[in-house]
Amino acid sequence: VVDCPDANAGLYIKSRNGTLVHANIPENAIAFQVGETAQIHTGGLLQATPHAVRGSNRGNVSRETFAVFMEPEYHSTMNLPTGRTLDDTQCIEAEQWLPSSVKTLRSRWKLGMNFGDFSNATFSAFH
Repeated sequence: VVDCPDANAGLYIKSRNGTLVHANIPENAIAFQVGETAQIHTGGLLQATPHAVRGSNRGNVSRETFAVFMEPEYHSTMNLPTGRTLDDTQCIEAEQWLPSSVKTLRSRWKLGMNFGDFSNATFSAFH
């Protein structure tokens, strides 16, 4: 591991109040980025985090990451937990801080949709 020569490079997340935060992961720690599938399956108890990675502005420096995506089976239904509602899952207050290029969860996921249909709707919304 080599210290990054650019203090501005790295992972940035959007906080719940809309502030852009440079996420500094401590040495010997592991970070988990919660996505929209977990947001749906927990009925909004966990919220997906808008994020981006800023590369180094120094020459000959790269940032390497090993991403592992955990997801349900393609045809499995994405149900809400008992007692949770669509409004719990798709919080309008959290949507106000999304960048304009990010399509809201409520525009891509509907109750009863399976993971494959949700994935296709998401890919179509961004590509």
